[in-house]
Parts: sequence; C-alpha cells; structure tokens
Amino acid sequence: MKRLFFLKGITWRAVAGYFVLLLVFCALLQLYAARELSLTAALVIGVPVSIGLAWVLYKRVISPLNEINEAAREMARGNLEREILVYADDEIGQLARSINEMARQLKVTIAQITEARNQARAILNSMTDGVIALNKNGEVLFINPVVEKIFGISQLSSYGKNILGVVRNYDVERLLERALKTGKPLTREIKLIYPEPKVFNLHAAPLQGQGAEQGGIVVLLRDITERKRLEEMRSEFVANVSHELRTPLTSLRGYLETLLDGAIEDPAATRRFLEIMNKETERLTRLVDDLLDLSKIEERRVVHRWQPVQLVENINRVVTMFRPQANEKNLELTAEVPADLPAVHGDPDMLTQVLINLVDNAVKYTPAGGKVTIRAGTAGGDVRVSVEDTGIGIPPESLPRIFERFYRVDKARSRELGGIGVGLAIVKHIIRAHGGKTYVESAVGKGSTFSFTLPVEEVNKNLTAGG
Repeated sequence: MKRLFFLKGITWRAVAGYFVLLLVFCALLQLYAARELSLTAALVIGVPVSIGLAWVLYKRVISPLNEINEAAREMARGNLEREILVYADDEIGQLARSINEMARQLKVTIAQITEARNQARAILNSMTDGVIALNKNGEVLFINPVVEKIFGISQLSSYGKNILGVVRNYDVERLLERALKTGKPLTREIKLIYPEPKVFNLHAAPLQGQGAEQGGIVVLLRDITERKRLEEMRSEFVANVSHELRTPLTSLRGYLETLLDGAIEDPAATRRFLEIMNKETERLTRLVDDLLDLSKIEERRVVHRWQPVQLVENINRVVTMFRPQANEKNLELTAEVPADLPAVHGDPDMLTQVLINLVDNAVKYTPAGGKVTIRAGTAGGDVRVSVEDTGIGIPPESLPRIFERFYRVDKARSRELGGIGVGLAIVKHIIRAHGGKTYVESAVGKGSTFSFTLPVEEVNKNLTAGG
C-alpha cells in the first residue's frame, strides 16, 4: 500500500510521461533507420504525441504551480483571503491545501494578536494615569492620551523621539536615564511647570520584552496635584485651628492669672476682665460650632428638611435681623426681590444660614455710610441671589481662595471683627449640597458681590410648562 501511495506522486507521473515520450521517439528512430517510416510520417506521429504530453504536463504541473506562486505572493503582501483553487489529489493539490490551511491559521492568529493589542491599547488609553514606554535608547515607543493631554503632543509625532522632546523637563530626563542605566524600578515625586504647574508621582519600571524592546522602561505618571493641595490645606487647617484656639485660650488664661494674682479685689477691673473673657468664650463657642457645622456639611451628616422654599421670606427675615446692626454703622441695607420669585427645593434653615453668613460679612466689611443690597431674580432657569456691598473689596489674588476654610484676606482685621474664616466655606458647601453654585466679584476699594444660584423647584417648572 505504501508503494502504491508513493507511486501516486506527481514526480513519477512526470517521469513516466518523459519515459513514454522517449520510447515513442526511439521507436520512430528505429523505424526511420530501417526505412520502414519516412521522416514526414515520423514527424506526423511524434509532434502530436509531444504536444499532447506537454499539454498534460502544463495542466497537471505548470498551471497549478503558477496559481500557487501567484497566491503565495498575494499572501506575502497581506491578502490572506486569497484561496488557491487546486483540487488535484497529488503533491501539488496537497501543497495547495496546506497553503490554504496555513492562510486560515494565520488569519486566526493575526486576529487574536490584533484583538490582544487592541485590548491592551484600550486599557492603556482608558487609564487615568499617564503611560510612557521607552526603548533602551530612551526613545518613545508609546504614550497614552493622558500624556498627550499633559504635554500637548500626539502619539504619532512623539514616536521615536527622545524623552526630552516629549516632556521638556531635564529633571525627568535624568531620572529616566538613571532608570535605563540601572534597569531597576525608580519612584520619585516631580513638579512640572510647563504647560501648567502640576505635581506627579513618577514610577519607572524595566520593560519586559525581547529584541528591540528589551532594556527599555515603562513610565507611569500619576497626577497628585490635587492630593498635594489637599495635604497643604489639611496642614493649613490644623495650623489655623490651633492658632484660633490658642489665641482665646491664651487670653483667658492671662486674665484668669491676673485675677488670681489679686486683681479680683478690684471690682471694676474684675468686671472688665470678665467681659473680655466672656467675649473670648463666645468666640471659642462660635469657632467650635462653625467647625462642627462645616464638618457635618462636608461629610453629609446633616439631615436636610427638603421642601419648597420661598426665598423672599428668608431674605426679608435676614434683612430684619441685621437692620439694627446696619443702623448702628449707618449702613443702607435694602432688598430688591420680586414678589413672584420662584420657589427652590431646599432646607429653609440651611439657606437662611447662607444668607446670614453673606450679609454678616457684607455688614462687617462695609465702612460707615456704605450700602448693602440683596438682589434676587431668575437666570437661565435658576434662581440667583446676590449680596452686594460697597465695602473694602477683595484683592484679585485672593478671589480663587475666598471660599476655602480659614482663608482670610486680612487676618488682623478679620480677627478684630470676630471672623474665623469658615463662614464662606459653609456657604459653598450648603449651596453645593443644594445643587447650586457660588460666585464672587470684587474690586479693591469699591466693594464685593457674592452670589449663588439654585435650581428652580420642579413644581414651578411644571406649572410654567403647563400654563
């Protein structure tokens, strides 16, 4: 059986064809030599036989090989959809089927590789951290969209560039050169000035690969700017709280020691000291209460009494509350609020506290003879409330931080007026909890305008739409 299978091969068929052709020519030569066949008759017999054998050889061997050769060239150019149409049951047919099967396997393999590459790229592109891959020469192999956004450069234009051409920072370049040389993981905190000041945690690790990628590194850039800012705010908060507590406590202790040392025998001095101690105690109580309120609001531990709120009533109540204080300073305190102001959805007590804090600041920081005006109206589907004063104003550099805890433009003046720097932080968090926003506009020497917006109560919207 093995011999029969071997004899089915195309090589033996070609040899057999040549052997038959040789026998025909030998027979013709013998007949021609014996003068039993003329040259013309030999040609008439030999030529058709040769043509027939050549045609069979072309159809069975040359044409299939040409087909296979052309298909192989197209596959080499990337066209794996080309199918070799050879169905003979011989070596050439087996070769054609093997090449077709190889093309199908290549398609599957390439599809798997492409899918894996796309998944890896999708993961890298979805990361919130910046990723940079460098080869052993410090040239960029890959950057993800985060790095593109940070440094304002595209993946295409950065490919093959030195890392300095991408990050434009010599400190980062030196760190990455050290990581490339040592081949060990490296973690550092770096600060980039361009294109905008940011702080990053840089982690460089050896790139696990083969060939050209071997010896490179992968760099992870994590933006910790906000975390650093929060850490600074936390440190500043602790320092401010410590200072605010230490000042009245030191004052109380001093007066107590004075009284214990004999001043208590003087009724006038004792009364004056006790009045001062009472003010300092009130200041401490107010500080602790504000801190507790701010903590509850920030941690969302406040139980809101959500309901429709008519801000006209709250504004009128606050104006009445501060009227004596305004008259004492000879201030004009007015409210310009339309009677048909839409209701908002919120906690009436919390919103009243917002108005109290804003009006209290306006009255405190407006000199005698000035004016404080509360305005309200609608803007862009929201209710907008503004507290405008003709006070001392706020410098432009302080405006971005005015709503931070314990931030005060003039600490000495704030302490003199009893301010502890958390009122506006409470305002910001209350308005944010109500789905609104806070704003401030100010000019030094001309006054300030603090505003907030709140969404209109849905009932009002429905009535307006229906009407």
